[in-house]
Amino acid sequence: MASHKSVTPQQDTGWGVIYRLNDLFRQVEELAPSGKYDDWNFKLDRIWSNLLYRDKLEIKEANDNIVSIEFNEEPYKIKMFFDSEIVKAKSEMRNSIKGEEDKKSATKKKEYIHAKNKLYKIILKKEIWLRKFMSDLGLYLKEVEHNPAGAMFGR
Repeated sequence: MASHKSVTPQQDTGWGVIYRLNDLFRQVEELAPSGKYDDWNFKLDRIWSNLLYRDKLEIKEANDNIVSIEFNEEPYKIKMFFDSEIVKAKSEMRNSIKGEEDKKSATKKKEYIHAKNKLYKIILKKEIWLRKFMSDLGLYLKEVEHNPAGAMFGR
């Protein structure tokens, strides 16, 4: 059996996280354009959970019992903001098709499309924010400027 002494647990963790994130983003790339907003959002939450392994939880105890476990970092607050906005947009979509009046009216359709568009934009912003957060954590591939014309001249 071959020994892998050149690979440290720290490297294993980093590459494992990058591999999982890459696979999850591959799935996101399929879900986002298909209009499966709930699935898209769920995959983004899976990405989020993979990014939190470094952060410590704030555990509050009373009488030797855990009473709460909280995240106290700015990224958590941002994620909760996005989730709250997603819930609001989904509620607007549901409300746009409620009521006793004709559910096929032009006004109802317009309200539904507006709410669905709002939901799309919020989930898209959440995805972009997650990509930026990954970059800040050093878990996103580096951008490399490539100039094909310069390559011809060895630059």
